Amino acid sequence: MLNKEKIKYYSSLSGKKSRASEKKFLVEGKKLILEALNSGFEPELIILSNEFEQNEFDYMNQLGGFSLHLDFVKNNELAKIADTKTPQGIIGIFFEKTSHKALSSFFGTIIAFENINDPGNLGTMLRNCDWFGFKNILLNETCTEIFSPKTIRSSAGSVFHLNIIHSYSFIDDLTNFRSAGYSIFTADMEGNNLYGYDFPERSIIVFGNEANGPSGELLKITDDRINIQRFGQAESLNVANANAIILSELRRFHTI
Repeated sequence: MLNKEKIKYYSSLSGKKSRASEKKFLVEGKKLILEALNSGFEPELIILSNEFEQNEFDYMNQLGGFSLHLDFVKNNELAKIADTKTPQGIIGIFFEKTSHKALSSFFGTIIAFENINDPGNLGTMLRNCDWFGFKNILLNETCTEIFSPKTIRSSAGSVFHLNIIHSYSFIDDLTNFRSAGYSIFTADMEGNNLYGYDFPERSIIVFGNEANGPSGELLKITDDRINIQRFGQAESLNVANANAIILSELRRFHTI
């Protein structure tokens, strides 16, 4: 049983400040918890409602295949910890696992994100990257967190499958990649038509802020800007939709 102090502590992990200081995050739901476990993320604790334990016999057997610390609570106690309004009866507390892979060891196509503010958009784009098989992901300094509950849910677990590096010198890192032979392509409303574009094997595709697009600093080091041709009257596409279209077109012509 968790005491009040522990319940308060784990509920605080719904907040960005606590996640950053504790280097832990919440995962809710059966599927996402298994995705995290199968992807090698280390759990501190799995919290279950008493009702969940009684009704989910097969799932409890699946959890038995892992070395886990389980704790059981009442529904109202679990609801205090959960980020969602209607929790599924199970919450995992996981330690962050940041990649120690050097940027210089990246190969093939890299997908980068600059100043993405909305966790739903970032999660959806990470899911797109996973679907199309683009594993190497670079985020700039001010992108939203990859381990926020909404990012995790929006990614449908894809956040656990990718090699994601949060850069703290984004423009410098891109410049170094460019010096090493990479070409940088930035999605931009003023860019050239995507369709039929010949991307080199060593490409970095950058997606900028939802409202403001790419920064001036980024455009200065961009080799070319790309755009999805508009056929109708819509003003723009959501960045996550544009991301899916560009990745699909890129995947048609290039191995990763």
